[in-house]
Amino acid sequence: MNKFNSIFKVFFFKISNFQSREFQILFVFIFTALNLVGQVSQTAVYELEQKNSDHALIIVSRQENGLALIRDTEKFEGSKKKWEVIFLDSTLKETWNAKLEIEQQMNLLGYDYRNGNIYLIFQEREANGREINLAEILYADRKIEEHKFKPEINLRFTHFSVLKNKAIFGGYLNTEPILLMYDLHLESAKVIPGVFQKKVELMDVRTNSNDTFNVLLFERSAGANRKIVVRTYDSEGIMLVDDIIAVEEGKSIIEAITSSLVHDELIILGSWTYGINKQAAGIFSVMVDPFNNQKVNYYNLTDLDHFLDYLKPTKAVRIKAREQRKISSGKESAFRKYLSVLKIEENQKGFFLLTEIYDSPINFYNPRTNTPFGYYPYNNYYSPYGYTPGLSSMPYQYSSPYRSNPYGSSYSSSGETNINLASLSFFDSKGKLKADHSLKLQDARSNTKEQVSDFVIRKDTCTLAFKNENEISIQTNELDGTILMEEKVKPIPKNQNETIRSEYAQNSGIRAWYGRYFYVYGYHTVKDNINKTSRDVFYINKIKV
Repeated sequence: MNKFNSIFKVFFFKISNFQSREFQILFVFIFTALNLVGQVSQTAVYELEQKNSDHALIIVSRQENGLALIRDTEKFEGSKKKWEVIFLDSTLKETWNAKLEIEQQMNLLGYDYRNGNIYLIFQEREANGREINLAEILYADRKIEEHKFKPEINLRFTHFSVLKNKAIFGGYLNTEPILLMYDLHLESAKVIPGVFQKKVELMDVRTNSNDTFNVLLFERSAGANRKIVVRTYDSEGIMLVDDIIAVEEGKSIIEAITSSLVHDELIILGSWTYGINKQAAGIFSVMVDPFNNQKVNYYNLTDLDHFLDYLKPTKAVRIKAREQRKISSGKESAFRKYLSVLKIEENQKGFFLLTEIYDSPINFYNPRTNTPFGYYPYNNYYSPYGYTPGLSSMPYQYSSPYRSNPYGSSYSSSGETNINLASLSFFDSKGKLKADHSLKLQDARSNTKEQVSDFVIRKDTCTLAFKNENEISIQTNELDGTILMEEKVKPIPKNQNETIRSEYAQNSGIRAWYGRYFYVYGYHTVKDNINKTSRDVFYINKIKV
């Protein structure tokens, strides 16, 4: 793009003597528009040297306040294990290194970020009577408070978030969903009523921008009476909204999430299928309105303009034509894909839904043992880039044990799985699908159901990004799907006299951070070109688009 900038500057100088003021204004407009979408730069780099025994780091976005890095130090003090949380500001400078001592028998289960503070859940490994330690890391006060309690019932947690001084836990007791609220001030827990039912799946628990939270349920009753249930509660656990939405006969919901009331409207977006198939036939949208009957908008995957962009053009055309013939004759669409529903972003124009297509079921319980520096410490308890409700800059899923519901959404195959495409769908403020975008995820592989792509919205454009080993693919589109810019860049080392010798594929990726910024993270070996030495580092690069 810099080459184009130079050409346009010369061209502008040559036309500056033209008498046509309108022509000059038009040129300036075109040049400015190109400049807005063409600038990709790496504005800051953080590095942390690694040893073979070091654990993988967990990254928590603090939005414009920076990042937090969490890891098990594998150091002990008596019966306790030492953990650390490294706080970085938005320029990737270290501002505080918080130390925690946690009982050895406890594993990290999840986290949340709220109002500048980090919240970590640790839980005992034993199956019965497992104690919970909720560590509250208060950044402004530079102190740590621990809240220890044992739920009276043995819950299998699937969701966690913090709202005001309350910790909200979602999960299952046997096969029935349950909500637990823990008061951090009173140190007391209570079960929120109205959720514990048979044949009901807990799909989402999400905090809103107005200090309320949503609970999304799917009733898997037999026959034609399946329903989506969304309830909104205040910070005391009192139900404010109870909305029941009928699902069309013959259809079933696979995954769904809610928006977080950044604006006035609440939407449910997700994937659907025919019958009990685990592969998605399409995506759906429905606005929450407890006072009126809501229509669920079902879209077949082949209704999306760019959903088949990962295929060869001739094959994509054949599939679309075949499915159009089926649908026009009143038959069900036969095209199905495994689909991860990842993230909703909302602005004044509407809602954006990020999904990713993968080839075959993923084993959510497969621990990552091939980390570049040491072993992955969290076994079956935690996937490091997890679900942070209410924060648009973070992905919306836990991989393990989150999503481990008893109704078949957890798959059982093992090994790496190909992830083909990032699909970004744009819905207007009424919940109608207006456009879609896509980014090919070439050679993307994962052995957990973990998000590998992300996006940011800026004015009337959206930027999709994906990191594959040592290359970052960035694509900026207009909201209607028109591609404005495509660019590939490589992470740069922190020191100018060093070069990247090798990049590790595992525990590496890209995430939307805040505004027009992404952060890229991973592990690589860098070589000093002067001293001829090398070192292994964990790195984060700040990317501006």
